[in-house]
Amino acid sequence: MKHTILSFLLAACCVSAHADVIGFDDLASSETAVIADGYAGFNWTGAGVIGADAYPDSGFANGVVSAANVAFNHGGGTVTISNAAGFDFIGAFFTSAWYEQELSFEGSRAGQLLFATDVSYGIDTFAPQWIELGWRGIDTLTIYNSSGTQWAMDAFTASATAPNTVPEPGTLALCGIAAAGWLAARRRRPLQRV
Repeated sequence: MKHTILSFLLAACCVSAHADVIGFDDLASSETAVIADGYAGFNWTGAGVIGADAYPDSGFANGVVSAANVAFNHGGGTVTISNAAGFDFIGAFFTSAWYEQELSFEGSRAGQLLFATDVSYGIDTFAPQWIELGWRGIDTLTIYNSSGTQWAMDAFTASATAPNTVPEPGTLALCGIAAAGWLAARRRRPLQRV
């Protein structure tokens, strides 16, 4: 019984963090307005939101993953997304608005660069490309482009960074220990005859 309770408690610790997916569909579409600081818990620098119907047959239309809107780099420049409390950037879908281009990314915390992409990610106008980075514990994500033109972003996926978070491999190991403990407890139980 003691082993079963311990296994249950270990398994309860294996619940993974919840990631939020931001689709930008609750914002009004506007080519000129920027995304206001505080939207979805982030500060947005250089980012706007545009509807898929604004430019049919463009990367804006082809890049929609959620209902109707995509975020884009306002003016074709660099975008910075930040949250002072920190966050884990999982990934997002990206599509070039007008012609092929390359994106690169940096993740920092308290002004110190923690992550940078070794390669640039090529995107086109035909379909959204999922770019998954899985960066943990950053407070600022910076997105650069090679062409000085717009790109579209949808399904921005991130989660709040909890203090003293357990890294994913540790969480998986903990789940494995819980499962092994549960199996061991079940094997040690003697067979009862009826």
